[in-house]
Amino acid sequence: MPIALRKKRNILYVENGNIFESDADVLVNSVNTKGVMGAGIAREFAKLFPEMYEDYRKACRSGRIRIEGKFLITITKKSKELNVIELTCWEPHVWKGMFRGREVLILNFPSKIYWDLPSHPKIIEAGLKWICNNIEYLSSILGRRITKIALPQVGTGLGGLKWRTVKDLIEKHLSSCEDVTVEVYLNYSKRKSSKTK
Repeated sequence: MPIALRKKRNILYVENGNIFESDADVLVNSVNTKGVMGAGIAREFAKLFPEMYEDYRKACRSGRIRIEGKFLITITKKSKELNVIELTCWEPHVWKGMFRGREVLILNFPSKIYWDLPSHPKIIEAGLKWICNNIEYLSSILGRRITKIALPQVGTGLGGLKWRTVKDLIEKHLSSCEDVTVEVYLNYSKRKSSKTK
């Protein structure tokens, strides 16, 4: 099926594409803070970047990747619900490595605290703000100016958030990242990403 592209300012929505075929400087991976990449797109990242996965696990164990604040977690027999009362800290894990013949950054974007808890819009918003506010920092790690970032629909798959909510947050915060193209990969599926193996 052909790739369909839709653009809004500096944000490019990619339908039927594969994030692992992007030529972006930064590939964003939606993760939890407990060192588990057992499902969804995180699992595909772990398979493609085993050294990154080990480094991410160490970062989780040492508390370098985190979501902190005041939370209310409601657990019933049928579901788990997360309400963020106050978010005080959001820290990602950044890894630099070679991919397809060039250096890239993997930004492990904590969209959930635990793998089995849902995400929350405030967590996604904190991460998107962090990205936009840290382009220079990320560029210094990579050793060149970042001009393109690729991300999945963070928080919408296993995180349980509605795409409309996340899309609005992406457009609100990443459209102000001047001189940076943001590719958002829609409709992720294992079938698409498994082609990169």
